[in-house]
Amino acid sequence: MDAETPLTLTDNAIDETVRRWLDDSKQRNERFVIGVAGIAASGKSTLAERLAKQANQIEPGVAAFIPMDGFHLRNDELIAKGWKPRKGAAFTYDAEAYIDLLRRYRALSQTGNYPLYCRDVHEPVLSDERVTVDTRIIVTEGQYLLCPVAPWSDLAEVLDACWWLDVSAETARQWLMKRDLSVGRTPEEAEAKYQRNDRLNTDMVLSARRTPDRVVRWPGVA
Repeated sequence: MDAETPLTLTDNAIDETVRRWLDDSKQRNERFVIGVAGIAASGKSTLAERLAKQANQIEPGVAAFIPMDGFHLRNDELIAKGWKPRKGAAFTYDAEAYIDLLRRYRALSQTGNYPLYCRDVHEPVLSDERVTVDTRIIVTEGQYLLCPVAPWSDLAEVLDACWWLDVSAETARQWLMKRDLSVGRTPEEAEAKYQRNDRLNTDMVLSARRTPDRVVRWPGVA
């Protein structure tokens, strides 16, 4: 299948892709770093976790999942700068730290922990998850992985490949509404949040992006 043809994310397609990564990673002198980009609520985390889990089921410990959300700026900094209502926008992340960490962990000699976003305290925290000597594949995900503006554009030299998860803005909006309602927001609050923040981020992501290495789609999803 050529890169221009969208890949439907069936179980077989995911398994075949991951097995190919595992084979290729054995021939490399660096870790393989794959990114999953897409708009908010398109299922980026779900896909990235699934890719890492599939690799680890085949070869335990071979893959680490490092999401971009672990590099949110802390809430006190967002509040001080007046950015808290826009949390999740490109400028509310420590992009340099995120990119530097991925660049460092490309080297097989580098091991250690990495931050994850904690939904309990709504802050990034240093996790117990580790990149180990057995890790050969790193999977990451985020809205801005294909952003053509610095510093995000530096990811072009850090990621070995970056997928674009193709989900329509309306479908992602419906999924986002459902997620917000599940955490206690009213329909009015969820819609207001979407209009003042998530819609703006979606428009930004869709307005300009680098060419992905592969377009992928969920089965049966528009």
